[in-house]
Amino acid sequence: MNDLNNTGEFLKSLRIAKGLTQMELAEYLSVSNKTVSKWESGVGIPEVTTLMMLADFYEVTVDDILRGSKRVTKNPQKEAHIANYLVSKVKEKYINFFIISLGLWLLSNVAIITLGEVTNNSSLGIGIGILLLVIGVVFQGINVNHFRMQIKEFDLSSKNSLINKVFHSTYLFLYLSLSTFIFAGFYYVGSNLVLNIEHVLYRFIFVYSTTLIIFLIIYLIIRLRKNSLINHLKRSSWVLISFFLLILITPFIVLTIVDPYDVAINNKNSYVSFSTYKKHNEPIAYYRLLYLSLLNSPVNIEENLTYDDVTTQYSYTFDDGYVLVISNQDFSFISSLDYVKYEINSEVAIGYMIEIPRNDMKYVLYTQYTLPLISLYMIGIFVYYLVSKRKAIDE
Repeated sequence: MNDLNNTGEFLKSLRIAKGLTQMELAEYLSVSNKTVSKWESGVGIPEVTTLMMLADFYEVTVDDILRGSKRVTKNPQKEAHIANYLVSKVKEKYINFFIISLGLWLLSNVAIITLGEVTNNSSLGIGIGILLLVIGVVFQGINVNHFRMQIKEFDLSSKNSLINKVFHSTYLFLYLSLSTFIFAGFYYVGSNLVLNIEHVLYRFIFVYSTTLIIFLIIYLIIRLRKNSLINHLKRSSWVLISFFLLILITPFIVLTIVDPYDVAINNKNSYVSFSTYKKHNEPIAYYRLLYLSLLNSPVNIEENLTYDDVTTQYSYTFDDGYVLVISNQDFSFISSLDYVKYEINSEVAIGYMIEIPRNDMKYVLYTQYTLPLISLYMIGIFVYYLVSKRKAIDE
């Protein structure tokens, strides 16, 4: 075996020991991948300046490379420089693959909504969207595993710093992925049906906000168990995090305990329509609404209701003696009215109607209450930052 072959084998062994590919080494030396391959195959030898760079990089002398023997002594400063380079390469590679995973997550949301709206079949969009999401999760899993294999030889400080960044990014990705999966179930309406894009937005925000509550609480528990959160977070940070959780949780709790229809009616929501009739001004309409409220109540109204086969009309006698005569056609019409609440006294009758389902009303109200609160919260954070910065300058 000639000297060039010895040099090539030695260079190859040094590169492998560093955990680098030929392409990564070539990038560091600003040469082509083929040039590195020629050196390690014994076809050529690096120029003097490149030999010096290689000697510094591998912590050997130029004579060691030409002779094929390693140097025992090390230069801590050069070693730190090389270590920083390797850390930056691992970090860069992880970020690039993480961006691809985020892209697949984004495409899954686009597929779920767009295909469902275009084809009028939410099942198709959900199927393709979930497939893209699963691919993204698997891709991120491979990315994390590859990262774990690459940092084995790093020093503890660099390793902990990288692990911290990977943990937070992966935790964020898991939150986004689970939220999308749950949103797919909320979006499902079967075939030949589409959701109003406004209602899609309400469902989207509701799912992502409520899932964020769970993930924030779990995150705080994880960090508290390690005691690092207590040591690093200031009291102001605790207040800000707690207040943000309060903003997300409070509307959810209220709308879970209270009927969202009642909340919408009491707050005169735009989705609520109503009919108002005064007893003296519109007695027939007033008593029709009163009859309809009785029809939808557990009260037995059969004993006061009569049907005339000749006129094909219904007659209902109220407690105050008023007789409401309803034709067959009118009876079918008022029975089909979908009122959700009645407010009736001796003077006025009001019937409230909401055309969207009760759960959709919850999503609408949650979004309408939460988004303004979050906006005020962000303004508060900005003001707090300006005040803190001004205070630091004055000190």
